[in-house]
Amino acid sequence: MPRIPEKTRLDDSADIYQPRTEKTIKEQLKEMNMQEKLAFLWEYYKVHAGIIVLAIALIIYIIKEIITPDVKPRFNAAIINSPINSVMLEEYANSFAERLQLDPVRENVVLNDNFYTDDIALASSSLQTLAAYISGAEIDVIIAPETNFKQYAYYGYFKKLSDALPTDVYSSLADYFFISEQEDDPEKSPYGIYLDKSNLFGGVKYKYDSYVLGIVANSPHPDSTVEFIKYLFEKK
Repeated sequence: MPRIPEKTRLDDSADIYQPRTEKTIKEQLKEMNMQEKLAFLWEYYKVHAGIIVLAIALIIYIIKEIITPDVKPRFNAAIINSPINSVMLEEYANSFAERLQLDPVRENVVLNDNFYTDDIALASSSLQTLAAYISGAEIDVIIAPETNFKQYAYYGYFKKLSDALPTDVYSSLADYFFISEQEDDPEKSPYGIYLDKSNLFGGVKYKYDSYVLGIVANSPHPDSTVEFIKYLFEKK
């Protein structure tokens, strides 16, 4: 019986010879259930979505920065170990801002009571922050218990009141002056004002000794500072 030769190649109709066509995304999605579709779309478009979200966030940030003006202090006081609650200080700051006729959208008054020397955990960071503000010429006055104030006055933090205040204001407050010498100037001069008779600190029960106000040597708002001192001693 003659031997039938084995086939050595695939029939022309075999699948391997069929032309392959890539399915479109639309065709692939038709063959998927909802969960598979969501997973596919997320995997396919997540980079594009991330770029779009970042672009939108950047646009919103830029628009906000353009249309929202910076609120700049027209007077800035640092109060150390404040005996007055923050709500009362805020009300007083707003009242003084009205006195200065400030635009509340662009300008404000700051009475910052976030400075402490009696709390070991906060003292170091408070004093470092205060020093940074003073170095950056951001503080107009410091209000502190007399014990702390003496140290600041001695090390030259404050202007002589005779140089900082108009003659009429200086004369009217002579009975309340805190007299001190400085490290570089042994001659004693008025560097502070006791606030016992002021309308903000008057009648307040102190945990510490009397509070004293000094005008910082590089005060950025000397006119507002003089007005604040006058405001403190006006009869309400």
